[in-house]
This record gives sequence, C-alpha cells and structure tokens, in this order.
Amino acid sequence: MHDKDTIKELLLNYFKGSVSVIQKKWIDDWVNESPANEEVFYAYLEEWERKNPQYLTDTEQALVTFRDKSETGTSAGITSVFVRKPQKHRSIKLFLVASLTLFGLLFLGTYKGITVKTYRTGYGELATVTLYDGTVVYLNANSELKAPRFAFLANSRKVELTGEASFNVTHDPINKFIVQTMNGLDVVVHGTEFTVYNRRHNTEVQLKSGKVELIKHNATGEESIVMKPGEKVRMEDDGILQKEKVKVPEEFASWKQYRYVFDQTSLTDIARIISDNYGVEVEISGDSIGKRTLSGSFRSEDAKEFADAVAQVLGISMEIEEKRFRFIELD
Repeated sequence: MHDKDTIKELLLNYFKGSVSVIQKKWIDDWVNESPANEEVFYAYLEEWERKNPQYLTDTEQALVTFRDKSETGTSAGITSVFVRKPQKHRSIKLFLVASLTLFGLLFLGTYKGITVKTYRTGYGELATVTLYDGTVVYLNANSELKAPRFAFLANSRKVELTGEASFNVTHDPINKFIVQTMNGLDVVVHGTEFTVYNRRHNTEVQLKSGKVELIKHNATGEESIVMKPGEKVRMEDDGILQKEKVKVPEEFASWKQYRYVFDQTSLTDIARIISDNYGVEVEISGDSIGKRTLSGSFRSEDAKEFADAVAQVLGISMEIEEKRFRFIELD
C-alpha cells in the first residue's frame, strides 16, 4: 500500500519518463483499480503540465495518453509520449509516434473519453461543479454535463448538457462559452448567469444577467435569437423558439435550494418535475385535475413530501403504489 505522497512522487517521475518497467506496470494496475485513482492520475498530470512548460511542443501540447482495449475488453496498459525539443530527428520521431497514437485513439473512440469529463447527478441529488475556466455550474437532479477535462484541450469552451443546470460563466472576451443540447440548440455566451433545461426533447433557457445567443441547427440552416436579462426561451418538439418575459424572477434556478416556484403551473407540468427530479413515475387520473394550476412556492427535498403538498393545495388525493405516485379526485 502506497501513501498519497509516495503515489504523487511516483506519478511525477512517470510523467518525466524516469520510472522502471515494473513501476509502469504498477501505475497501470493502480489507475485501473477505480475511477477515483484515475481522477488522481489526471489531477497530478494537469499539475505537472502547469509546472513543466518545457515539455510543450510548438502545437502547445504533445502529450498523448491512451488506453488500448482488446476485443475482450482487457486493458493493454497506458502509454505516454512526451516530446521535448533537443535534437531535431528525435523530435520528429517522437512526434510521429504521438500522431500515430492519436490516430489510434480516434479510431478506437477512446480519445473523447480521456479528454472529456462527465459529471452526473442521481435522482434527488444536486451538485456544484467548477470548470477549468472558473465557470460554476449547478446541476439539478438527474442531469449530466460533459466538459473538457483539461484547459489546453479546449479550443472552444463547449459543454454538453442533458437535464437541467444553472451556469455562472467566467467572462472571456475572446472565447465564447457554448452549451450544446441534444436537440440541436446551442446557447452561446461570453460571461453571464443563466439556466438551461433540456429534457424529453424540450429545451428552456432563462437568462438572469448578461446576454446570450441561441442558435438552432436544422436541415435548412441556422436560426438565432438574442436574449436579454429577464427573458426565457422555450423550444419544444416543433423546433420553434418562443421567447417571453419571466413573470416570477424568484423562479430562477430556485431548485438550487430545493425550492420550487410555481406560477399558474399545471398539475401535468408539476408531475413532470417530480418524475424528472426524483425518478418517480407519476400518474394523473383524469384530464380535468391535470389542468388544475398552482401558484406559490415551497421547499422540499423529498418526493413524497413534494407530492403530498401539491395534492393538499389542489384539494385532491395522492396515493402510492410501489414507486408510482397517483393523483386522483377526492370522493
């Protein structure tokens, strides 16, 4: 068992290329033991790169790290290639090795898995993520964010979102920050605070401060719309962008404190929120009660507490069968 300091020293030597074959094998096995070990590996790698700019090539970065998986799924180890600038022929030789390795990564489909970090939240779980550029992202429950793992790999500040998140973007006058959704809508910003909801082929963007541009990609080209603070834009299955003023400013990312704000919100929409955030199947018995609306706010971290409160206010009943909630009319 190696302690933290010993592992760090061993990894730093590994990045410098000064470890033995046995030590390389140990590092390979250790990284494959758990995702936590892999994260430690990348954290020390990023720290080492910041402190050792002499290892950077003319193209900014000549480190290629990859995993070569065999058809049986077993790991063939981790290979790292570091390109220095001493003799010209040595640089050319190692650069060719790095290029071939990179091609292998792209071919195997593993390159993106190494350069992109995925953040996920479970049902009823919230998370705060700080990206490499200082941008802070608040992930709502049952959401996923994919972002560049390292700053030097980010030619553009692009992230992919499935679910719902609030963004506080670090200002950068040169590089735009882009949130990509699964239905072809890009949210393009410089520095601002906004939320993006992206579930079930529906997307909603709400802007608190700054300015964002929405770009919708379709078969005939692109459609764009610029938002101002206090506005929200919704896009459903038809792909049409609908902009409107936010009626209740307090609703902006209120879920970060487990607070839900409603403004003439139908029971059908509330049922969707419960299902999305808590992973509970919700059934509404009768179209009439599904159209009932609720206004106000309350705080809840529990799905049953949430549903009970809604039922009480709307004057209906809520029953539970296994993991299914059912809203029904009172007799």
